[in-house]
Amino acid sequence: MPWIRFCVVLTLVVLAGWGALEIGQRYLGIQRLVIEQINISGCQWDRLAEVQQIADELCKGKPLFMFDADQLQTKIESLRWVMAVLIRREPPDRLSIVIEERQPLFMLARPSGVLLMSEDGIIMDRVSQSNLTTVPVVADPASQDEQTLLRLVQVARALKAQQPDFYARLTELRWANQGLSNGPTVFLEGVQAPIYLSKLEPARNVPSFQALFIQLYLNKPDLSNVRYFDLRWDKQATVGELPENAAPQIQMR
Repeated sequence: MPWIRFCVVLTLVVLAGWGALEIGQRYLGIQRLVIEQINISGCQWDRLAEVQQIADELCKGKPLFMFDADQLQTKIESLRWVMAVLIRREPPDRLSIVIEERQPLFMLARPSGVLLMSEDGIIMDRVSQSNLTTVPVVADPASQDEQTLLRLVQVARALKAQQPDFYARLTELRWANQGLSNGPTVFLEGVQAPIYLSKLEPARNVPSFQALFIQLYLNKPDLSNVRYFDLRWDKQATVGELPENAAPQIQMR
């Protein structure tokens, strides 16, 4: 029957190909297309070791063009600090994996440990010596529910994009829900007084604050009398001091 003849011919062709490949590899020096080297780039230290272990378990010793690349990609992308993965086959025996890491936006301090929050709102891995970075921290427990964290992500992203120098000096972010400090609040390196930001445009009045700070406070050794800096009002920055002092303002023209 035709289908029987087809199966017989197909079997003979496969056997002939396999035999020719074996002879070529054994006597002619043809290399086997089997994964023996896995090169990983785009990450380092503990993260590199984590990806290396996954790749070794799924790919080492497997045929270069027949291993399950989809499974490998899915497994690596399940790591919360991984943004994207690129897998390339490099004959005769090499697999190349390029990792794009999520970028940390701030640290999230919890009783169980300190975690990294990414720019796209994903809680990443724990902070360690290998991934330690200079970003502000969210330590206030009242600011750590899901909805508030998403608000703080939007605030931090706006500051990082529009006022990167100011963002780089931040030590803490929080979202206050009472009294004068209702809304996003940040703390600056070397300044104990809180800085109140606009809910809708958190980066809008940062230039006003910088001008005010340089003119009045940069050379003061003690800022203990300053209670807050308020940047929520249109085109101005206000500083609240103890009652015996005035509350100066700087108006943007």
